Amino acid sequence: MTNRLLTFLLTLFIGVTTFSCGSDVAQRLNPTPSAFGAINSVTVVADSSLWINGASDSIAYFLEAPYIILPQPEPIFDVRHIEPVKLTAMPTFRELRNYVVLADLSDANSPTTKMVVNDLSDAKIQQVREEGFGTVVARNKWATGQQLIYLMGKNREELLRGMSTTRPAVVKRIADSEGLRTKETAFFQGVNRALMDTIMERTGANIQIPYGYEIVPVMANDFVWLKRSTRKGSLNLIATRVPYENQAQLTKEGLKEIRDQVGRRYISSSISDTYMRINDEDLPLFTENMDMNGAFAIEGRGIWEMENDFQAGPFISYLINDEARKQLVLVDGFILAPGEKKRDLMNQLEQILGTARVN
Repeated sequence: MTNRLLTFLLTLFIGVTTFSCGSDVAQRLNPTPSAFGAINSVTVVADSSLWINGASDSIAYFLEAPYIILPQPEPIFDVRHIEPVKLTAMPTFRELRNYVVLADLSDANSPTTKMVVNDLSDAKIQQVREEGFGTVVARNKWATGQQLIYLMGKNREELLRGMSTTRPAVVKRIADSEGLRTKETAFFQGVNRALMDTIMERTGANIQIPYGYEIVPVMANDFVWLKRSTRKGSLNLIATRVPYENQAQLTKEGLKEIRDQVGRRYISSSISDTYMRINDEDLPLFTENMDMNGAFAIEGRGIWEMENDFQAGPFISYLINDEARKQLVLVDGFILAPGEKKRDLMNQLEQILGTARVN
């Protein structure tokens, strides 16, 4: 092999190696960012003309309905509206987690319409023009962990009409995604096995309890009260059991009676002659039948107050039918946080209580 050939091969090898390393370095220097944003926040992308002419009112009903149930109203999601130009003018707006994109396809000059036509297939756009309304869900367009929900109408009227029919599905999709984030936040330190064992011994229920909760001393062999301090109050979890007597216990009235008995017996403030009870006079008690990890349960949401004191707040209860043990298990979360927003705290309690199993 001649020296000239050796020199050529060596130069070629160095060039290929340099190009490969350069590509790897470029990828490391410019990775796909991770989406960010506050939990339960949604960014709505829409033209200002569409927003002013009906879309803002529809979105208020669509995504800003009150969270059930809190002493002071809070929306289920925090909504921010932006126009498409901000997505290019301010790159951080492309790195948020949840987007709802509203497009009136009859407006060919609309920046949002142009964006949607560019993002989606011609077949999908044609389908919307023929059927009147359509939806598409895309993920990780600009950042990892991101979802975009496109809502499109062949004109403004069809868009607004279609939004009302798709509301439950869209809300559930966003809520499920944000629920996972909430659960990760609640359990980021892992679970407290000792507290889980205590609940199992006293009630027969298996509930995942994150670190950060401490047991409140109560003299009872069938009741547990756990508390985690917040900046201005506390998150509280309680669990207890009662014998199953009849089907009437598994109703709204039955849940209220059992929870009020627990509140009167075990939960009070620092003032004497105080006890916790449900206040369903100022705000209603909402209940719903559900499957709780394989067992029948009644879910209750409402407001608690401290009798003979000035404390109150929201709660969520699950009264679970433990058929194998012929008992009912009540798992409950309530908040004392005067002056603080409570929606995201309630979501945390819901994620914890949602792990409860009796079978």
